[in-house]
Amino acid sequence: MKFHLGLALIISAATSALSAQEYCNSKHKPFGDKDIVFDLSKFNRIFTISQEEQTPPSTTTNEIKINICDELPTPEKADEAEEFCEKGSYICRRTIIKRKDKEMIHEVQPIAGEFKNDKLNPSFKAADDNQDFTQSGSKIILSLNGGKYLDKGQSAQVTFECDASQQRNADPSEPTLTSYQGNILSLNWKTVFACGIKEGDAPSTPPPAPPSDGNEGSGDTNEGMSGAGVFFTIVFVLLGIYFIGGAFYNFKMYNARGLDLIPHRDFWLDLPYLIKDLISHLIDSIMSHRRGSGGYVSV
Repeated sequence: MKFHLGLALIISAATSALSAQEYCNSKHKPFGDKDIVFDLSKFNRIFTISQEEQTPPSTTTNEIKINICDELPTPEKADEAEEFCEKGSYICRRTIIKRKDKEMIHEVQPIAGEFKNDKLNPSFKAADDNQDFTQSGSKIILSLNGGKYLDKGQSAQVTFECDASQQRNADPSEPTLTSYQGNILSLNWKTVFACGIKEGDAPSTPPPAPPSDGNEGSGDTNEGMSGAGVFFTIVFVLLGIYFIGGAFYNFKMYNARGLDLIPHRDFWLDLPYLIKDLISHLIDSIMSHRRGSGGYVSV
């Protein structure tokens, strides 16, 4: 059973990798006349944009689900599938109206996808042919097509903006919605993965943050524990070892239970009284000294 389950997962992962668009690999070269490649492999996942608007007496939410690399999964239940974009959708826009505890799907718009009669037809173009694709601020635009709503063609334009300050070992952040006008959904995606890499070169990474000189903020949090902190930490650790070890010893050797587990139980039970007697003795000594120094001396 486990073998079949593992085999199914492997086949599913392989199928997903094979069905992903060709540009979603680590060395995609969108412009044949330039020796620049892009790593868009981490975009093969679902991203969600959600914008909420108060429309009394209800709340309207515009939700956009995106996977630029592969089709979005459709719900298995028929009633839920009717409230989502059809199979093959890469970008799905839904309008959800909520009033009190009731939620209604008002619009379902497949913006882009690979369908029977309408194709994705992805294409890249540079925002500026003279820009340095390896530097922050450079932009490339991905156009995705295939969607249709009320017999009107839909499409998406995703503007990828290079942000070289980000780390390549982190997942991409969510895109931002720029507009939805004329049946064209415009998105802006600021990410390090939009920074081009020269063929044959390793991806550049931002320099590490400079070490703190200890002058920022209070300056004490980076210096570790003080001497008193180390002392009390050691004391607490030793007390913990003493009580836990002693309790275990009493349990194993004498089959002790309850308070009898406490090592040197009589001492610890008498300790509050010993401390009380010590304090009383010190107070009496001090008061006696004061009375003796302030009175008359007999002749």
